Amino acid sequence: MYPPPYYQTDDSTQLQAFLQQHYFGLLLSHIGGIAYTPLPFLFEWQGEAAKAYCHLARNNQQLKHLDGAEVSIIIQGPHAFVPASCYQQQPAVSTWNYALAELTGTARLLDLQQTLALVRKQEAHSAPGMLQAADYQQKLVQAIVGVEIDISQMRGRFKLSQNKSASEQQRVIAHLQQVEQPGSVWQLMQQAGQS
Repeated sequence: MYPPPYYQTDDSTQLQAFLQQHYFGLLLSHIGGIAYTPLPFLFEWQGEAAKAYCHLARNNQQLKHLDGAEVSIIIQGPHAFVPASCYQQQPAVSTWNYALAELTGTARLLDLQQTLALVRKQEAHSAPGMLQAADYQQKLVQAIVGVEIDISQMRGRFKLSQNKSASEQQRVIAHLQQVEQPGSVWQLMQQAGQS
């Protein structure tokens, strides 16, 4: 399987922590071809059980075949170019470090009241100080459809220089600290204990 096993994880604690910070991604389904919509997701955890929630515009063609369908969610986190000059062992090739989560599950469309409740949860999560008028929310839910996804499998790909020595990992972190914005790959590397 590609990428190599040392880049992959199914550790639910690690994946939950990742998805708490990174929750915008792609909802993929199959409707004679691959259909996808970029969306923010809201995740709920109950022990090992997980659900994902999102909403789509009512006129989105992906909705027509979504109820009861197997779907995938791809959430991409930080990523960064790693130049070959970071490595002591030469010759070396440049690469790209990244983090992402892949989830699969079964979708179920929500009714108007469930969609309204979802919108309120999403709003409280993303913009807790913002309160929309109830009549506006009622109009909003006429134009969207909420989706609940019962997650059956979660796995992550965290390609963070695990195949390099500790000193080379430190060189990558030092390089990325100089060229990246905060909240990026070098911080994930430090959190993963790769120093």
